[in-house]
Amino acid sequence: MKLSLKKSNAFISVLLVMVMMFGFMPATSQPVMATSTCDWAQFVADVTVPDGTYFSAGASFNKTWRLKNIGTCTWTSGYSLVFVDGSQMGAPASVALTANVAPGGTVDLTAAMTAPSAAGTYRGNWKLKNASAVQFGIGAGATSPFWVEIKIAGSGGTGYDFAANGASAIWSSATGILSFPGADGDANGFAKKLDAPVLENGSTGSAGLLTVPQNAYYGYIQGIYPAYTVQSGDRFQSIVNCEYNATSCYVNFRLNYQIGSGAVQTLWSFNEAYEGAYYSPNIDLSFLAGQSVKFILYVGAAGYGTGDRAVWSGPRIVGSGSVSPTVTPGGPTVTPSPTASSSSCDRVTFIEDVNVPDGTVFAPNTTFTKTWRVKNVGTCTWTNSYSLVYVSGNQMGGTSPINLASTVPPNTSFNISVNLTAPSAAGSYRGYWQFKNGTGQLFGIGAAADKPWWVDIVVSGNAAATNTPNSSLVTPTPSTPAPPPSGTIVFDFTTNPGTAAEWKNGSGTVLTFGGTTGDIGYANKVTTVQLEDGVTYTDPSLVMVPENLATDGYVQGLYTTAYTVVSGDHFKARIGCQSGFPSCTVKYWVLFKVGDTIYTVLDRTEAVESPGMTPVIDAALTALIGKTGNFIIAVGANGAPTDDHAPWIHPRIER
Repeated sequence: MKLSLKKSNAFISVLLVMVMMFGFMPATSQPVMATSTCDWAQFVADVTVPDGTYFSAGASFNKTWRLKNIGTCTWTSGYSLVFVDGSQMGAPASVALTANVAPGGTVDLTAAMTAPSAAGTYRGNWKLKNASAVQFGIGAGATSPFWVEIKIAGSGGTGYDFAANGASAIWSSATGILSFPGADGDANGFAKKLDAPVLENGSTGSAGLLTVPQNAYYGYIQGIYPAYTVQSGDRFQSIVNCEYNATSCYVNFRLNYQIGSGAVQTLWSFNEAYEGAYYSPNIDLSFLAGQSVKFILYVGAAGYGTGDRAVWSGPRIVGSGSVSPTVTPGGPTVTPSPTASSSSCDRVTFIEDVNVPDGTVFAPNTTFTKTWRVKNVGTCTWTNSYSLVYVSGNQMGGTSPINLASTVPPNTSFNISVNLTAPSAAGSYRGYWQFKNGTGQLFGIGAAADKPWWVDIVVSGNAAATNTPNSSLVTPTPSTPAPPPSGTIVFDFTTNPGTAAEWKNGSGTVLTFGGTTGDIGYANKVTTVQLEDGVTYTDPSLVMVPENLATDGYVQGLYTTAYTVVSGDHFKARIGCQSGFPSCTVKYWVLFKVGDTIYTVLDRTEAVESPGMTPVIDAALTALIGKTGNFIIAVGANGAPTDDHAPWIHPRIER
């Protein structure tokens, strides 16, 4: 279980689309919950079986969660791990704790499970139960479950395993052809198979690939696989992130493809930085059905490739035409060893770069001010004895330490700045910063409050050029394309949504846009909304609330004006649960309907986490180029609909 910083359940199928269009599942009763802070848990990590792990039907596995006691009462042997609802997967209904866990302590709890026999996505929700048989869990009210979520491929299983067939691919970088497996540390780039890759959050993933781009400015590595005949219903699936402890990793993942000797096309692209989370792409390949396709796994450096270690966990094509291998989770249990504070007293979340976004280009020796917006999400007030400090990378002439000018109470956002100077030599530079408390202890962002944030710039080779952080920036010519810049808005989901779209809920009830009745679900347009990260956004936005009378209910808008996708089109938005709804767990969907065929543009699950995260979505529509259809934007309850208020911050198509 992972409180979806970047995860995607991604299980929309023909059946799900039919459910979205015609039906809903009945609500279930809720168990008794603890109401005091005596018993309160915090999810720390999936030690094994991260969300989306694939298994063969009937495979046995052990699921282990790492939890922290953040209540005031000691958990004793009278406490137990208990199954709540969903799929039990053959696990015992209750597993007793074997040792006491005092307040502030952590414990690894394990349940033995068996993968179901039928294809599908399965999730089982679990909580703890105290000696008085009262259940409690995680979240703001100690009422939310943690979970295990796995996938079983169809009777055919895995159509193609990219990790198992790594040696069959032609691997290369800008320096030429590379051997497989490559030598770890090769500056030309290398790729190799990992039997048990350790993900950013410390959990162990399925057998996968470590792909390290050439250590050069915008260096890259790619593997071109032998032609594969795509079947209808095939999907590319994986878990992608940086390797555990690769703290300076900042890369662009891409799934490219080529048909015959035609042009190489980008099917999917995702920008990834090390922040203790992972992403699960689930790409529909049906539009390529019947064609012989060479798939290309590509990883590019965002700037220089130093420290870029990118992991594809379980990369595969799944469908109904082949046999699924048994995926055996496990490997070493990873216990992070942070140098920073891991207490709840001093914790910070990064909100945004106020200026100088990553990749800003300066002339040599240009002076500039870098400002970050961050939030105190700990329990202690930061005083003027706290300071901003440089920790690694390139200091760029910045003063360290810089004492805070005023106190910052818990749950407060503020801006922090440092004056810097661009280095004199051309290149890409990054400097890492954290806070230090009054006793000299470092702390930062992430689950363990041990990760730095950074400033990332590029120094141009033109010493005569002059520019400032906010104007006249020099654009370099990289050896491989950089992530697509913001472009022209060609379709705006917030323009007259009441008349531009037909709104319905999961029961088929036609909804009046702008309603406020949670029982049947509603959608509203707003110009100001606060998300779980504590930031108030003033962009045109849609707030969507699924029907409150149905488990897995949803609300959707079908935009009636046909749209033809053009090269360069991207769906963009920011998503996250609305502030003040601590039990929110929702699914965001963007679909594209062409006749009777529905293509998935976005399928992502989001939940309130601590600290609050509000991902920015940038989904390329490459696979839909030339197709004419209608967009569907939807939000669904991920189980019970409690607190499911899901804003889309300016959803749009940019070119």
